[in-house]
Amino acid sequence: MNNNFARFKAFYKTASLWSGSLLGLQQFPLKEFDFSYLNEEEALELPAIPQGTVLGKRAEYFFKFCIEKCQNYDLVLSNAQIFNKKVTIGELDYIVQETTTGQLVHIELVYKFYIYNPDFQSSEKDDRLIELSKYRGPNGRDNLIRKINHLKNHQLPLLYHTETEALLNSHSISIENIKQQVCFLAHVFIPHKFWNFKFKYINKACIVGYYFNISAFAKAETQNTYYLPEKFAWKMSPYPTALEHTFQEVLESATQSLERGFAPLVWMQLETGKFERFFIVK
Repeated sequence: MNNNFARFKAFYKTASLWSGSLLGLQQFPLKEFDFSYLNEEEALELPAIPQGTVLGKRAEYFFKFCIEKCQNYDLVLSNAQIFNKKVTIGELDYIVQETTTGQLVHIELVYKFYIYNPDFQSSEKDDRLIELSKYRGPNGRDNLIRKINHLKNHQLPLLYHTETEALLNSHSISIENIKQQVCFLAHVFIPHKFWNFKFKYINKACIVGYYFNISAFAKAETQNTYYLPEKFAWKMSPYPTALEHTFQEVLESATQSLERGFAPLVWMQLETGKFERFFIVK
């Protein structure tokens, strides 16, 4: 498999955070796309993504690329900004059309890294919300419930705003013919002792690693080889990068990174050659 195809595959194999419907949000899984005609050995020209593009925006480039490369959906609109006078009030991520049925689908894309904190205390009353509130961003500035609420209360309703009507009319799109879904992709990291825990509501295929707080990591020294992947590579299966690190180097780097407010992702290569990946958090 060539490297470009490996990067592409790393994206479209990303698991949806849940299957079917959750809290009224219907999932659009990447496995909906038909790439059966592609040859993994042939050259594949990936979208040109500007240097420094954040992970969420990189995912948007790859999702659009998926639509353009698949056999069963056509792209109608992407990243369509909606204006009230001259002020942007939001953006429709994608409207696609299924080629055989003609069904139009408005899709909002989400691409997240979460840690599962079993000790997080939520003020929610609903058991589902209490459990789902335990999924937090590694840096502590993001959480699953907030994102779900934003999708339900802002992003999806934007389709039905008066300001959106002119855009849809210009593409001969009738509101009555559109269904709405979310493509909510996630990589979840859990406490090591929860590896065999039966998680409610989420797709266990999203669980790709674990996490340490910095004090626990400081006590977990090994002679393994460590790598600190750049953010663009976080979605990839771990591989040896050009720069290797010792445990002490990672501990020092992680301490400095956390002081700046950023939890680092670490790839650790075992003596067997296998990799483990984990976040180091405060």
